Amino acid sequence: MEIKKIDRGICIDNFRASGVREGGYGVAIIVNDTPCETAGVFTTNNLKAAPVLVTREKIKKNNLQVIIANSGNANACVKDGINDARKMCEITGRELDINPENIGVASTGIIGRKLDMELIEKLTKKTAMELSNSPKGSENAAKAIMTTDTREKQLSFEYKGIKMGGICKGSGMIAPNLATMLCFLTTNANLSKNELQYSLNKAVEESFNMLVVDNDMSTNDMVLLMSNGKMECELKDFQFLLNYITREFARLIARDAEGATKFLEVQLLGTKDRETARVGARSIVSSSLVKTAMYGENPNWGRIIAALGEVMELDFEKLDLSFESKGERAMVVEKGNLKDLGNAREILKNDEIKVIVNLNSGEENAIAWGCDLTPEYIKINAGYS
Repeated sequence: MEIKKIDRGICIDNFRASGVREGGYGVAIIVNDTPCETAGVFTTNNLKAAPVLVTREKIKKNNLQVIIANSGNANACVKDGINDARKMCEITGRELDINPENIGVASTGIIGRKLDMELIEKLTKKTAMELSNSPKGSENAAKAIMTTDTREKQLSFEYKGIKMGGICKGSGMIAPNLATMLCFLTTNANLSKNELQYSLNKAVEESFNMLVVDNDMSTNDMVLLMSNGKMECELKDFQFLLNYITREFARLIARDAEGATKFLEVQLLGTKDRETARVGARSIVSSSLVKTAMYGENPNWGRIIAALGEVMELDFEKLDLSFESKGERAMVVEKGNLKDLGNAREILKNDEIKVIVNLNSGEENAIAWGCDLTPEYIKINAGYS
């Protein structure tokens, strides 16, 4: 049985959502009829934003019924940030008649500014009145949490009766160990909290943690997974679907990266162990020199090899390196010998590029995603305040 795409966004089964934007802020709400088993993964940055701290503690003790998220302000590194995060939950609880302890909160935006709680309350009330179990509700929620994103990100799939939907935001400050992003997922899978957490940890490790835009880690990263438990399922089938949707979201973020003109997929093959493959693939996709070479459509393979050599031992005389796009493939290095770069230059003119490196030293492999580094990225971030 294949994974089937469904047009629901995050609004699968009884989940409802909506979102509004005004005055540089956006507010999104996701709600279920009853509290859901909930799992979460959060930023590993030592400096964590107030909503991360509040939501992380809540899911240790309670199941969530609601998620409220705002864009435009990170609620990080400000006095009374914890109180404001809790107040967002209280305002939402009052509007929906739901216990604030069953409400998670997330924020994204500029660090170091106090939340405009008056505007947050106004937008929360408006969003609460527009909640809908429809694709449009999901779309509005996805748009409300955008910052430098150029398009909303929402997906939903079904596999063996398991439904899973989600919305996601992310465009800059993307680095391994999550990514700068918010991702909210809903499912009908009947699994325990421990099973959900195990599966989410595993999926994030192979998706968002293999995603690099600019190698900067945010204070606000958060992935939340809520299950209404309506569908009995096998854990392995659920894991398969969760792995799929998180990888698809990772690709969407890389394609929408700030100022990017090219989507990069790095495949590192033939390593002795899995972690070596992961570290090597991330090193290549993180390299500013590799990123700028891709922007310049320059098949400078030496930068790729140098990025690998930073993090691992390798035998260059065994190594193969190629570029691939749109069914065309150019072998640049074969068993340590330089090949013709002419075809490689043509391939690098495309907007989606695979960099494939085979160390021919083992059976393990890994994939990482990223983008090129452009003058537009500098322009966007030089003026972001």
